[in-house]
Amino acid sequence: MKDNFNYKKVCEEVLSSLPPKSRVIIEKRFGLGATKRNQTLQQIGDFLGITRERVRQIESDGLNKLRHSPAPVSLKAVFAYFERFLEEQGGFKREDVLLAKLSDETERAAVSFLLRLSPKLSLVEQNGHFYAVWFQEKDIYNHALVLLSDLVKKLTQQKAPQAHEMIYCFFNKENKVFVDNVIEASCAVEVSPLDQIGLAVWPEIKPRGARDIAYLMLKKTGQPLHFRDIANKANDLPNYFLPKKKTLPQTVHNELIRDPQFILVGRGVYGLKEWGYQTGTVREVIKAILVKNKEPLARPDILQQVLRQRMVQPNTIFLNLNNKKYFQKDDQGRYGLKEI
Repeated sequence: MKDNFNYKKVCEEVLSSLPPKSRVIIEKRFGLGATKRNQTLQQIGDFLGITRERVRQIESDGLNKLRHSPAPVSLKAVFAYFERFLEEQGGFKREDVLLAKLSDETERAAVSFLLRLSPKLSLVEQNGHFYAVWFQEKDIYNHALVLLSDLVKKLTQQKAPQAHEMIYCFFNKENKVFVDNVIEASCAVEVSPLDQIGLAVWPEIKPRGARDIAYLMLKKTGQPLHFRDIANKANDLPNYFLPKKKTLPQTVHNELIRDPQFILVGRGVYGLKEWGYQTGTVREVIKAILVKNKEPLARPDILQQVLRQRMVQPNTIFLNLNNKKYFQKDDQGRYGLKEI
């Protein structure tokens, strides 16, 4: 949602009322004009030959003057647009997302500066609760804090990630847009690669290595995958969910081998133990089936049940059944465990 404002031109009009030194300092602090990047107080002080504290004072005085001076018509229109947009967001929005919504990258610094002149909008920098956020009223920010606290408690009680709709049910009296924006801005709660909501410290929400990523990929597809496919799918995820380096197939394979929650069900293919797969060779799977059934089974029944556990050729199963050291066939052609 971007309007057709020339933010840079509005900034030039606003800054024209300042003394030259104040204008230079503010331009450099906000990355405006030819500067194009934010500079520190020390960098500006070194450039102007004054102390960093003096730079801070001049910047503060300049911003106060701009905030308390009559706004030109162009700036009033921008303020109205900012306020209307933030109201549509429930009065609360993460700063970096807000800036991206309001402008393209070339005008982001100008929008950041103009937002700070708004008499009706406030900014709280990143803290232990939220990333930097803009809001309309202090009550809205306090309400967001309460909602976040309640959400963290509910997720802690659930002990598992939740779908968006379940979160909306937890807060059915709240505006869904506002709930989404609180989650988006939260440092403690995040949305996983599977589009579920949970605590940021949970590995299924914010994977921290190949093991967590493999688990997520299997959960996402809902079926066994070859370790190379797991790595490829992981590398297609949004970058902010992954380690900085590329996920390698061999790294995934090493983690799958070591962790008992992953079951080898075929050649290089793994499923999850929670899906009902059990450990062991084909022979051990057959044995477990017969033990569970407590009586001999016909060959087709054994075949069907083993294929639910292992991605192997039928002949592999039949060869194991013919191993008389472990299995025996009765006069009805059914197979059972060999009596010791």
